[in-house]
Amino acid sequence: MKANGISLCSLLVFLMLCACTRVPEQIVFEEPVAPRGDVSSGRVKDSTLLVIVTQDHLKRRVGSTSFFVAPDKVATNIHAVAGADPALAHVRVKGTTWSIRGVTAYDVKNDLVILEISGKGTSLPLGDSDTIQRGDAISVMGYPNGRYRVTEGSIYRVRRSDKWFQMDVRISGGNSGSPVINSKGEVIGIAAVAEVPFSYAIPSNALKVLLARSGPTEPLTQWCKRRRIRAFVYANQGRDKLHANRYDEAIAYFDKAISLNSDNAWSYYNRGLARFMLADLQISQENKEKARELYAAGIEDCTQAIEQNPGDTTAYHNRALARFKLGKHQAAQENLVTAQQHYQDAIRDWMQMLQLDSENAESYINLGAAKSNLGDLKSEQGDIAAAQRNYQNAIEDCPQAIERMPEGAVAYNNRGYAKYLLGKSEAAIGNTAEARKRYESAILDSDASIQRNSENDYAYHTRGVIKAALGDLEEAIADFDRAIEINPEFSEHYYERGHAKEALGKKEAADIDFKKAKELEPEKRKE
Repeated sequence: MKANGISLCSLLVFLMLCACTRVPEQIVFEEPVAPRGDVSSGRVKDSTLLVIVTQDHLKRRVGSTSFFVAPDKVATNIHAVAGADPALAHVRVKGTTWSIRGVTAYDVKNDLVILEISGKGTSLPLGDSDTIQRGDAISVMGYPNGRYRVTEGSIYRVRRSDKWFQMDVRISGGNSGSPVINSKGEVIGIAAVAEVPFSYAIPSNALKVLLARSGPTEPLTQWCKRRRIRAFVYANQGRDKLHANRYDEAIAYFDKAISLNSDNAWSYYNRGLARFMLADLQISQENKEKARELYAAGIEDCTQAIEQNPGDTTAYHNRALARFKLGKHQAAQENLVTAQQHYQDAIRDWMQMLQLDSENAESYINLGAAKSNLGDLKSEQGDIAAAQRNYQNAIEDCPQAIERMPEGAVAYNNRGYAKYLLGKSEAAIGNTAEARKRYESAILDSDASIQRNSENDYAYHTRGVIKAALGDLEEAIADFDRAIEINPEFSEHYYERGHAKEALGKKEAADIDFKKAKELEPEKRKE
């Protein structure tokens, strides 16, 4: 299954925003509630085939899925057969094996190919993908790990630019090319990208257009030599290296793919993702200038992907996240003007995501986090009024996230932290009564966050700093103790606990915490 980046368990972490040191982003998605439709799975199974090819770059057999679209023709993804050894490529259904004679049509933009095979079967009916709605029940039928399986789920959203749709379905590698079936038993999509927790499918109407263009059969050997098909092979190799966390090698393969076909948003997207992951690695090794260069290059890759596919929300998200991280790095170096620009750029990207998908709770959470950080910059610059506006804007984004994700703990935690920051700003200008009111309201949000997720160390941290601001130092220390118990590797927990101990006159204990915080984050200084 082609990985569009996120999904890849370790890579998904990148797409989750660690908003600021004390208010991280954690994405939680609700379970689908759409009713399940009745699907004649036996009929679909008889028309769904296992595709087995030996791809040159892997030197091993690879399985995927296809299905009949004409008596002797099947549809699947290009990436499933690109680079195949024609002599070893075949399809199999109900114990019968047929050879692949060649290609009758293909669509690089939509990653679709129609193959002529040596056997015959019954075509599956193609539905009208323009009629699908969010929440519609669907079933994906294919051969993950070489075994036939039906996976149920629902439509999450439809991408505006190319009508690809996001599915709330957990599928895996061998599902490439699987038919996506609606409650009427019609094919309304072709599975193409496996992600966590979502996956993507090509609309059936794109397949109808391709079928209408189907022409003479081109031998698989000749087709695999085409530049754009060879680009798929390099992109697949880059994907494999990305999965293996070998980022430099992944980038090199994506470079080759783009040199053969520069009109491929997926290659730009994944090269950008590899650069972002490598940048994070460079940060952990204290190579900050190299990390900055990689973030900048990854941002340009995301921009290229967006230009080719303006509806790709994940490219907007990745670009926004990189800009957010660059803002954090510049702020840490006290380059406040540059940091401010990066935060503002990130905010614009997440706003664009909301224009494309107004129901995306994650974007509201991320917006709030970026606005809170922007408020911190304004506070450092002495512009308290601007800081307060940003904190208030962050607070106002949280109800949108809560409405869309009522059981999510993160939105409550982020709102509580933004209220705490607003309270601090009030205290800084002498409005102690107003500050206390903000703190007390913030405590309620922190309690709500902990009720929804008692293992979230950041929620305890947030409640700890609020209690410290209210003067409840012993209770604050208890919250920091719990945060450290859950996550002993986060320097801020020790840093804030040290402050609380210092305020109680426990200087020796406080110094131990400050020392531990510095060990975990050498550049952290005790303010």
